[in-house]
Amino acid sequence: MRKLYYRPFLVLLLALCITVPSLGQAPAAQPKALLWEISGQGLSKPSYLFGTIHAICPENFNMPEVVKNKLANTERLSLEVDMDAPNFMVELQQASILPNGSSLRSFFSDADYSLLNNHFKQTLKIDLAQLDRMKPFMLHSMLLSQLTQCQAVSYEQSLMEIAQKQGKEVIGLETVSEQLSAIDEMPASVQTTMLTNMVSNMDEARQSYRDMVQLYLQQDLAGLDALAREEYNDEEYREYEQAFLVNRNKRWIPVLEREARIQPTFFAVGAGHLTGKDGLLELLRKKGYTVLPVMR
Repeated sequence: MRKLYYRPFLVLLLALCITVPSLGQAPAAQPKALLWEISGQGLSKPSYLFGTIHAICPENFNMPEVVKNKLANTERLSLEVDMDAPNFMVELQQASILPNGSSLRSFFSDADYSLLNNHFKQTLKIDLAQLDRMKPFMLHSMLLSQLTQCQAVSYEQSLMEIAQKQGKEVIGLETVSEQLSAIDEMPASVQTTMLTNMVSNMDEARQSYRDMVQLYLQQDLAGLDALAREEYNDEEYREYEQAFLVNRNKRWIPVLEREARIQPTFFAVGAGHLTGKDGLLELLRKKGYTVLPVMR
């Protein structure tokens, strides 16, 4: 089967980490649900875990009333990172820049660099020489509107606005630098291949994105697992999954536990973090918590 290297890019760009590390196992059967209640283990009140998609066209965006209600029943909102933190943009910019002495140009062959440079010039009116200190993966975010073909919105931004209106504190499970350090662990060759193949196969990438959105709207986490499973069979991607998905989930669990004990909290993270044997749902159950779907 031909590997569609742009598909991992879609997973990353949308922060919808829908891959699973144990590719030989079928995804576990579970209800179609994006919102889950966390209780037990001495929690005085339940907290909630909601799977998001970070980029979706306005016409497809829908914030279910049950999500709003459960957010209202908690004391705080926790995103992957605190997007409302004063130093958010500064951290993001610092983590996006290559170390001194490194060059974006050095990551690409002459042919691939020419391909990308022509694409950026034609579609964004930008010469890649202007971005020579940028990390390769950061170029992907500049192509988001070409992928979605709209001015995308995010569930995180909407949840944050609702929480602020309710006077709730917004916190993060990790810092921006911690999140982006996972990307740095991915081999540069994989990052560059994802980028060049997406540019070369934009129509197919857009169709994969539309497929992912439809599965998300159907709250079909198992379907999203299966969609990613089709192409994830390369050792380099296994290494990436370990860093970007599994390791982060395991780092988040003690943070999630601590915050849920302090106050009932509404946690919102990329939907793929919920599933699989190393997903947040299963990791919480192994800790003894009761984790139940909240149906529409």
